[in-house]
Amino acid sequence: MDRSRAKRSRVLGCATALSTLLLLGGCQTDDLKPEAGEKAAANGAAKSNTSDGGFYNQTLGAGKVRIGYLGVRRADQPGRQADSEYRDGAALAVNSLGTDLVKLTMLESADKPEAVEAAARTLAGQGAALLITTAKGAELEAVRTALVGRDVPIVTFETNETTLPERVYGFRSSPADSLVEASTFAMAEGASHAMILASSPAEKLQADLIAKQIKAFGATVEPVVELSGGALPAKALAAWNKVDMVVMMPSVKSPGEIIKKADAGKPPRPGRRIVASTTLTPTDLADAKLTGTIVCRYDQNIAARIGQRYMASYGMPASPQAGYGFDAMAMAIGLVNVAGDAAFAPERMMNPSGFSGTLGIFRFEDGGKVRRNCDIFKVSKGSYVFFQKAPPTL
Repeated sequence: MDRSRAKRSRVLGCATALSTLLLLGGCQTDDLKPEAGEKAAANGAAKSNTSDGGFYNQTLGAGKVRIGYLGVRRADQPGRQADSEYRDGAALAVNSLGTDLVKLTMLESADKPEAVEAAARTLAGQGAALLITTAKGAELEAVRTALVGRDVPIVTFETNETTLPERVYGFRSSPADSLVEASTFAMAEGASHAMILASSPAEKLQADLIAKQIKAFGATVEPVVELSGGALPAKALAAWNKVDMVVMMPSVKSPGEIIKKADAGKPPRPGRRIVASTTLTPTDLADAKLTGTIVCRYDQNIAARIGQRYMASYGMPASPQAGYGFDAMAMAIGLVNVAGDAAFAPERMMNPSGFSGTLGIFRFEDGGKVRRNCDIFKVSKGSYVFFQKAPPTL
């Protein structure tokens, strides 16, 4: 392990070795066995049976512990496609890791709270011990209503920006989440004093939350800057030469121009690092001012880990949505493998050692938040260039 990675591990509070992580049905390694995908291909794709109205209704596996998957059919095609890929990823996990450990029932409902509630009640009535769902917003309250009297945790493909009911766990990482991980890497390289730039009052609120997390890792953070007319306000410019890390929120437009104007007004501190998300445009990536910008990417190992199996089963490349679906189900299978009927107790769901998946090591934290590590890339010559693999622990 090189120095920057070792230091990054210390910054992240990584005291637990990979070997002590919970086993995910034998897939607590980068390759997520079976390596070559023969088993999944032999099982074939998860062909969806349909009930009245064309909604899918399917059960996979023959294990003792029941898991429910509740998909919500969206009116928009991107939403419907995402649900399909989440579902296919979950099915692939059962077919390749846990057919003898769990029984997964997948139901689809219309995107109306009453329909979502009815489907959730059906899954609860079948004895589901965990519910994985694409339900969101008010739909999650409908799911909780259906589960009254039952201690069934819910995993939803929402991000940390969403406030979730009790025992509901968000699962999807956002560009804002990636800024925290990239910032810890910048700190591992020596940065200690940050300034966060936001594009609007709403994004400033989100940036304030990121600032708290960066402070928790030991950095000094200037008050979040809300940009005005694509330039720093005078007060922020006065502190420009003090900071050695500039964090760009995802909605900031033309960050290279902003950096150029600020540097012209006050020369930057030597060794300054820039942190951004994957929302950078091709023009941004080609901007010389952003060369060396640190970017955290969650999506780089999906193909290596399940791509062959997913392609063999579904005839298409594995998407991030498929990766999230696979990881949620693989986590469930791993917990059942370790703890059986007691798999989904809060202390197991929120085990600080976390879980390993196609999108990296992750763990659940207070408030249903998810924390996930990532591979580090740096911007160079118009593209993201791989720099360092994600550490094996959080």
